[in-house]
Amino acid sequence: MITKEEFKKRREKVLNYLKDCSDCDNKKYKAVFNSGAQKVFANDVKYPFRVDSDFYYLTGFTEPDSVCVLDPFSDNPFQLYVPAHDPLHAIWEGHREGVEGVKQNFHADASYENDEFNDRQEPNTNKNSSETKDSLDFVHTLRSIKSSTEIDLMRKSGAIAVQAHRVAKEIITPGIYEYEVEAALNQVFRSQGANGWAYPAIVASGKNSCTLHYTENNKIIEKNDLILIDAGCEYQYYASDITRVHHASGNMSQEQKDIYDLVIASQKAAIETLKPGTTFKETHEAAARVIAEGLQDLKYIKDKNNIEEVRKYFMHGTGHSLGIEVHDRGVKEKDSKYVPGMVTTVEPGIYIAEKNIGVRIEDDIAITKTGYDNLTVDLEK
Repeated sequence: MITKEEFKKRREKVLNYLKDCSDCDNKKYKAVFNSGAQKVFANDVKYPFRVDSDFYYLTGFTEPDSVCVLDPFSDNPFQLYVPAHDPLHAIWEGHREGVEGVKQNFHADASYENDEFNDRQEPNTNKNSSETKDSLDFVHTLRSIKSSTEIDLMRKSGAIAVQAHRVAKEIITPGIYEYEVEAALNQVFRSQGANGWAYPAIVASGKNSCTLHYTENNKIIEKNDLILIDAGCEYQYYASDITRVHHASGNMSQEQKDIYDLVIASQKAAIETLKPGTTFKETHEAAARVIAEGLQDLKYIKDKNNIEEVRKYFMHGTGHSLGIEVHDRGVKEKDSKYVPGMVTTVEPGIYIAEKNIGVRIEDDIAITKTGYDNLTVDLEK
């Protein structure tokens, strides 16, 4: 669990950043973050609320319709505007912290009801007021480097996802629907204490395995199908993201196995590049080289150096930053160098659409001072 002290340290970094920017520009800056609003599903039924990631990262507070103001020039540098405590709301929909609760439990320096926000924000024309500065890029940079506590949460998220993938593998049999596998994944996520999925699960059999973000999950699994499962959970707001591939009947054809083995080899080569100072681009190039050579050897392409030929079968990147969001912020993958505390996926894939063969293998890996730590290594391949 992220402690109140860790949330405070994050806010202090943003407040110091605002001070530095203010000194450079000879202005007074503050930053404003919104928790988001609850969306309507139909009529008076609402979707479950998921708090904005940046707002959560800085506050730990998870109620909708709330605003965080960080102002280093205020007597109250950390201000929260929140929904009012309402006994009737508590009866129907549950407890709200209210103005007093967020001061006591979330260490706000000052707190107000959310309908006071506009009146309390001084207009920018007042020379003594602080001007709002977009600080999201800075916050996203902070988010890209995880603390040891964050990595522990991601390890737990990964462990739950590993269990879910194992259960899903066991129920795969010709004649069931993809959505039955999806249901098994989601059941494990919730039963093991996760918030739920980190993204809608991909359970893609046969030709669907060649659609990168297939989520309909409504096809009957047939006896000769490969089943690509890309699924991860969100545990205490931290995501996991794992992909494995199975055969409906348990035995791959030689052609399917050749592609599967090639993807496994490419992922191994990519993972071996992971250490401080190397780049996402180098990791991708390591995977792409293995895939290109293998596709040429298997006669799918004529020239391993022809990028367009290779892209026909391997058309996506090899990884992305992972954290509070499954595609986490703060890292421009191609040119960014790894530093300790980053967490990335490694997920090469090959998709032979004309043969209904889609294979992607994915793990979640933390960068350490000396190399890497595979958070999902326990899941069999």
